[in-house]
Amino acid sequence: MQIDDFVKSCGVTLYYFDKDLWQRPGIYIEDIKTIFVNNKLSDEAIKRVVYHELGHLSHTNELYKNNYFKCENEANRHMIHKLLEEELALSDDQQSFNYLHFMKKHKLKTITDEVMVIDEYYSLIS
Repeated sequence: MQIDDFVKSCGVTLYYFDKDLWQRPGIYIEDIKTIFVNNKLSDEAIKRVVYHELGHLSHTNELYKNNYFKCENEANRHMIHKLLEEELALSDDQQSFNYLHFMKKHKLKTITDEVMVIDEYYSLIS
């Protein structure tokens, strides 16, 4: 499924903006159920941003304001989960999954990302 179709199936609209207008990769605006993504990103980066922003669907403005780090971590976990689903669906041998290669491929660099990748991987294969 194409990323545009996936976003639409979630009841969200996807628009692209010019990098010169805003210096960030993307944003989800709850009030209008719309994700805006920087049009200068690679296809892989767009997918990461969209999956991350879709992770904010259950976050209200008030929750986000009061629990910023929790919401960002939940959105990152959602992104990692969706990327892992795709990766594992393409694999003939899910047991040979190398989380370090996965992290490098998707530019995941933090210890928190590492913990989430490992956790989500085991969640998906069990």
